[in-house]
Order: sequence, then structure tokens, then C-alpha cells
Amino acid sequence: MKAQRIIKTIIILAFVFNITQANAQQKTAYRMPASEKAVPKVVLEGFKSQHPLVQVKGWYVTHLVYWENDYSSDWYTGWYPQRTLVVYTYEKPNYYEVEFEVYPGELSRAIYNKYGYWYETRTQLRGMPMPVYDALQTSKYSNWKISVLKEKIESPAWPLPIYRFNVTKGMRSHILRMDEKGSIVQAKYLSE
Repeated sequence: MKAQRIIKTIIILAFVFNITQANAQQKTAYRMPASEKAVPKVVLEGFKSQHPLVQVKGWYVTHLVYWENDYSSDWYTGWYPQRTLVVYTYEKPNYYEVEFEVYPGELSRAIYNKYGYWYETRTQLRGMPMPVYDALQTSKYSNWKISVLKEKIESPAWPLPIYRFNVTKGMRSHILRMDEKGSIVQAKYLSE
């Protein structure tokens, strides 16, 4: 009889623990929607000076670690395995992300710190510049399949825009980064 009570207590505690953990995970967000009014004026001014004639889709409060490690709800679906790691939680916003369109069908994301410093802009692309495509065709990846999802990455830290995309051949999968002249900057091997 006493053993049954102990087992029931353990089951109840485990159930309560799992509900508590699930609720805690639901409250943790990598980025949270923010109204334009909540974004610091210096951030808005910096963005509008870079992109005066774009359609803004939304503003978000985020964190740089989330951004650098590509933690996102669906931006890179299919590029990386499912991630369950909590990257960072924050009490006060320090970084702001904006989603916008320069050209129809090409969604861009830019991130700024609360002081208006621009870190990076990433744009989903339908195609790539010809020098990138031509260089790929003369590389060891010439007969690899190129992913539908491609992106252009711009940053004040890099002299040229970088183009990132996935290539696959059989069971092998690599993420390539190439500059706009067609030089391979990085190859990340997802599977060999």
C-alpha cells in the first residue's frame, strides 16, 4: 500500500514537472514581435536611411546569438536539423530585427542593436548573380543540385555581399558561401 502511494506521488510529480517545463519553454522566445513604436528612434532612422522605399513586414525584439546561429522559426527549414536549444532569454531588448521586402517575393531581414548599429542583412533570393553561378559550374560542385533557397548576406564587416545556398549530391550535403565574384568563402559540410 505504501509503495503504491510512493509510485502515485512520483507519477504526479513527474507530470507536474513536465507541465511546468512545457510552460517555461512556451514563454521562451528567440524573437518576439514588437511594434514600431517600441523600436528606438535611432534604429528606425538607421533602417530608413539604408532602405527608404521598402515594405516593412514586421519588427522583432531578438538577440545577436539567435541571429548568428540561424535560430529561426522557418527561415532555414530543411538546412539544419530541428533545434531545441534555448539560445538566450532577455529581460530588456538589446537587438531589433526587421523583416521587409525590397523586391516582391524576396524577403529580407536586418538586425540592429539598440544604438542603431547595423550588423547584417539577409535576403532570400530566387536566383544568384551570374558570376556566382558560373564559378559554381566550374568548381567541384558543378554536378551537385543547388537548393531552391538561396540568400544574400550583407554586412559592414565584409567588403562584398556573400551568397549562401545548399548543394547536394546523393547523400552528401554542403552549405556554401560565395562572394559576388564567385569565390568560395566557406563550405560547411552537413553530411559526407
